[in-house]
Amino acid sequence: MAELGLNEHHSGQVMNYMRFVRYKRSQTLRAVESSFRDVRSSRLAGDTTFTIDEVNDLVDDLEMSIRDECENELINIAHTNILLLRQLLSQSETWHLKLQADISELENRELITMIAEFEDKKFSGKPTDSKPTFDLRKLDPVNAGGPTALLQIEINRLNQENNIMKNRFQQLENKALSATMDKTKLLDDLKLMKQELSGVGGKGAVGSDG
Repeated sequence: MAELGLNEHHSGQVMNYMRFVRYKRSQTLRAVESSFRDVRSSRLAGDTTFTIDEVNDLVDDLEMSIRDECENELINIAHTNILLLRQLLSQSETWHLKLQADISELENRELITMIAEFEDKKFSGKPTDSKPTFDLRKLDPVNAGGPTALLQIEINRLNQENNIMKNRFQQLENKALSATMDKTKLLDDLKLMKQELSGVGGKGAVGSDG
């Protein structure tokens, strides 16, 4: 989905979040519709005639109900977005990165319209030939002297530790090989000495018999 200007994985994450917010939006709309149905069934049933004051009271109650529902949902959406942002920032901190966001882009009507067209294309099922193109202003790159440098230092440190471990292993391997060769030589010397001692003992026995 190059329309978003993101790679395939990140575009998939956007789609998952878009499905989530669409579901939450449908729940809110159903709650608002339910408020109107309740008024119709409980207070507008039959051929009852209302005074101006009664109509005002009815409208005020309905307004309060819808206001509370919308306010709660807007607060929930804000908190949900903060949780999502926290996830992303937490992942970046694992790699010593500092992400930056351009808050002003959140009110860019042109980009918001492109997102709306993108959502309509993906979820309406309507075929379309036009594709929204996101020419977003690039955020400032991560400071080469900051997080990137820290990450490179960590990589260099791990490489250095790996080389040290390789050298130690090579030294231990050489020592083990040398010890094995020394042991083999000692065994050969011991065997030869036993043979020589056995020969000397044999000659001594023959001389005593003479």
